Amino acid sequence: MNLLKTVLTYAALFSVGAVTSVACFEPELDIPSFRCNPALATAQGDNGCPGEETCCSDDPAAVGGKLPNYYMDGVVNEKYGAPLFSDNNNALSSQGMCVKTGDFDSPLVNGCPTPCNPTWDSATINDICKGAQCCQTQELDPARDCIMVEGKWRAANGSDVIAGRSGWGGEHATNQDPIAAGCKTFSQGDDKSLRDCIGQLGVASSRGFCYVLGCPCIEDVCEMKNPDYVARCTGAPPPAGV
Repeated sequence: MNLLKTVLTYAALFSVGAVTSVACFEPELDIPSFRCNPALATAQGDNGCPGEETCCSDDPAAVGGKLPNYYMDGVVNEKYGAPLFSDNNNALSSQGMCVKTGDFDSPLVNGCPTPCNPTWDSATINDICKGAQCCQTQELDPARDCIMVEGKWRAANGSDVIAGRSGWGGEHATNQDPIAAGCKTFSQGDDKSLRDCIGQLGVASSRGFCYVLGCPCIEDVCEMKNPDYVARCTGAPPPAGV
């Protein structure tokens, strides 16, 4: 199967009619107020948020699985690459939070807080967050965001679309770019770029903001389904099935 046909097959897997959650982030941070959809806000010609707030993507995904080049002024190398859904491409993201910009330092052109991935190792978080913490901004949906691979539960991601394990779209609750609209715009008709973009998609556990204050503790409710899961938070419920 040639690359074009392969990519179109991946794109066809995306279910239609997905709805982006706008529920409040219950373990509330001071800066973001509630969830929003940057792509929808742009299409409607507004900022998607009340007052002076801006709908800011919280997705740090970058081309090739690299780190976003927020501090590198467009540099692309083995380590850093262009953000797919944040900074200049904020309007391609279907996942974000309403934020009052201007109250903190930001390397992004739109003044939004720096997106980060809470699952990165500490060195990578320090690289992108410059000493701040990486706070997850939305909780996973235990019924819809999880997938079992090789006998272990984990959060779904774009690799599952490519492998045919997930139809993305309405199948999940907190997934980025549910019908691949952002990826199609970013790739500009390049099949290899589209395939790569789809591979970088994720759900809530891979999105957050760099935050100088303490992060709320959030359990990985997908990994909690595994009997060997070790709780992160004090007073957390036992793993599923125990």
